[in-house]
This record gives sequence, C-alpha cells and structure tokens, in this order.
Amino acid sequence: MGRFKPKKQRSNQPPRQRFHLDDRAVSQAEILAAGEQLSNNVDDHGQLLYMNSPSLGLGQVATGIAPDAGTLQTTDGEDPMPVALFEPKRAMMSRLPGGAPTEIQVEGAIPSGMRRLPRGVPELRTIPGWALHRRADDRIELRSPDGGFYPRITVPASPDWYSTALHHGYAVSFYGPQFGVRTTPRSSPVKYTHAER
Repeated sequence: MGRFKPKKQRSNQPPRQRFHLDDRAVSQAEILAAGEQLSNNVDDHGQLLYMNSPSLGLGQVATGIAPDAGTLQTTDGEDPMPVALFEPKRAMMSRLPGGAPTEIQVEGAIPSGMRRLPRGVPELRTIPGWALHRRADDRIELRSPDGGFYPRITVPASPDWYSTALHHGYAVSFYGPQFGVRTTPRSSPVKYTHAER
C-alpha cells in the first residue's frame, strides 16, 4: 500500500524556459550549438602585465615570513612577476537547481589541473602540463596538458615582459571571465577606465 500524494495544482503561469542566451529563451539544440561554437573558438581577449599592477591589486609575491617580526617578506625591488590574463570573449554560465552559477569554460579547465584563485593570500604554484607559448606571430597560447591550446590572445609585442618571463622561468596565468580586459557591452574604451576595470 502506497502513501497518498496530493496532485500538484497546475499553474496558469507559462512554463519557465530552461536555457537562455543573452537573456533570450532558447531550445536545448540552440544552447548546444552555442557551446560547440564557443569550444571551437580559442581566440580570447588578453593582456600582459605584472603582478604589482594596480589594476590587479595583488601586490608583490611573498617569498617567506621574517621569523623575528612575523611579517611577510616580498620580492620588492626585484623584477615584478609577469602575468598573462586570458578572458573569454563570451562567458557561458550554468546553474544547477539550488546551486551557484558557474562558468562552463573555467569548469572545463579545472579537471586538467587549473585551480581557482582563492580569496586572501593566493598560493602560486606551477601546474604540471600547462605551459605558456609565444607564437611566431606574437600571439600567446595557454596550452593544456594534452598538448592542445585552451585560449589564445593577440597582444602587442612586449620585449620587456618576455624578458622578465624568461628571467623568472614562468609567468602567472589567469583564465576566466570578468577580468576587465574586454570592454563591457554597455561601455566604451573611453568610459572603461583602469579604475572601472
């Protein structure tokens, strides 16, 4: 004998659409096609800068703690750490019922070893298999452990940045949406100042 379950009342409201592109309800086929188009396009927005850049707000790299004072020791005075920002041209957000929104392209990189940037004092470490490559045409690629390239950016040639990256032997690479690299759709390059970014 089963328990009695009352029938759900039908609502007069139209059914809620499950998939959206640019706030427009779309079919599952349209959302899958948009996802495939995103995965086939690796040319993203990007920027080369340094860890102590005011627009990043990360400061200097900590090298240790002074035992007597208990203060952080930093690389102040040394060559600043080179940073490459990779920002997808388009974010693709997903949210499971009851869950927080996530960006699908970022989530796809995490199983291959990329890590989320924690709040507070982030720990910088190399990620086995991932590598930054400069192409002959000066575009920069972030290559994944399987040898493919995840994002690729076109940036002005920067001999000082390349020299600093070679000196350190690596560069800090950030990948994700909303880094302030691309101009937002509702703004212009003139209005989108460094402070806004």
